[in-house]
Amino acid sequence: MRKLLLAAVALTLALAPGTAARASGLVATLSANVAKPGETVRVSGEGWTPGKLLQFVTCGEGGLTGSAACDTRSGLATPVRADGKFVVDLQIGTPPKDCPCVVHIAEVQGTTDPVNLPISITGLAVGTIPKTATAVRELAVQEVRLTGGTAAAWFGARDQLQLTYTVRNPTAVGLNSATVQVRLGGGGDDNIFHQEVVENLAPGQSRTFTVPVELPLAAFGKYVVSADVSGLAPIRVSHNAYPWGLILINAVGISLIVWGLLRRYGRRRALRDLNPADAMLPAVVRLGSLGAYLVFDDAPGSRRLRRHAGAQLSLDNLRTLIGQGNGPGAGDSVLDLDALGHVLARRYPRSISLMEEER
Repeated sequence: MRKLLLAAVALTLALAPGTAARASGLVATLSANVAKPGETVRVSGEGWTPGKLLQFVTCGEGGLTGSAACDTRSGLATPVRADGKFVVDLQIGTPPKDCPCVVHIAEVQGTTDPVNLPISITGLAVGTIPKTATAVRELAVQEVRLTGGTAAAWFGARDQLQLTYTVRNPTAVGLNSATVQVRLGGGGDDNIFHQEVVENLAPGQSRTFTVPVELPLAAFGKYVVSADVSGLAPIRVSHNAYPWGLILINAVGISLIVWGLLRRYGRRRALRDLNPADAMLPAVVRLGSLGAYLVFDDAPGSRRLRRHAGAQLSLDNLRTLIGQGNGPGAGDSVLDLDALGHVLARRYPRSISLMEEER
């Protein structure tokens, strides 16, 4: 007899054009009251509190036994528009408990009673609703903190953060078999990286969840960490990850390169009009008898001067300069050989000693 009654209820729902509910001035409607798991049903409503965040989820056992009977994976949330209306397309899930099934609509952190819209889900078993079951419809968020961070993250290394998430059960019944899910979104990715089962959260009791959060290598931009307990008490906190150390190093490196190029350009410009006669002696020495300049290696712009000269001092001219040649001017040294000997003795004492020994 009981099975026949449940079948009659399901048949009545199937024949209805849509499912509507009205409670305390709140109106909610389903576009269809029969669907398969994975199909999309439009849910619309009016008369709700503007700006309130609503949660939509497919539940078994009439939606009266709490989140343990709901398919939270297919749930979604949306805010109420300014005119008190909402329209969402909900994907019908597969509740972990038997039907009668409903689309459960509840305010997140609100005081308004939830609305359950009956729906027949093809392929799911139909059972009975436990008489003693009472749904937990609300969890209060007491604390949310995202702390931590390492100095190495300034240089593109993986960053280590910590999420502290505290919720309280303000209802008169305990919460069991709920699931905490923590997601990380950013850098084109949004995934669940932590799940934890909540058992025995008694009325008025609080529970704190401490979850390590790891940002990827070379994280750049805004990362959002979100969490909820089976769709209840959702939170979102953000963290800005920018490798300022790498940016600073690159900026300093670019500045040094630019400074070096400007300095090189300035030196070349200054040497462009350099007169060898005005160069610091003895780096450049004018030799009038030869009609040339003697350029030492440490002379400013020596490479440029030699490149413009396009020639080198011949061995015969060098001998003439030091007074050892046989041509004109032989014996008339234009160098102070004694001073040159003293300089060489100070700079290369070992070489001078060897030369004296050979003599």
